Amino acid sequence: MKNKLERFSMGIIFVIFLIGGLVIFNGYSKNASSNPVEEKPRDFKCLKCHKGSKSLENMVKEKNITSAEELRVLIRKGPKSGLHTTVPDEDLEKAIQYLNLK
Repeated sequence: MKNKLERFSMGIIFVIFLIGGLVIFNGYSKNASSNPVEEKPRDFKCLKCHKGSKSLENMVKEKNITSAEELRVLIRKGPKSGLHTTVPDEDLEKAIQYLNLK
């Protein structure tokens, strides 16, 4: 009986160490592979609403937007400008950077 209990507790300890090691390794590998030079900003309001078929990339292609100024005019004076009144200029600039518009 004592032998089975010891083996069971050793098995549980092994599983805990295994899971802990995987969690630590997963966090390390994400940080090690990131390249801060090529990262796009991902912390702005636009990405919360524009997902899937209505993603920023798809909208730019659909509307044939090729410059930052075209995007600014569309957002501020276009047909959907009423929906974008709360979008701060900083987020608009981040969207322009995200889309690599000049």
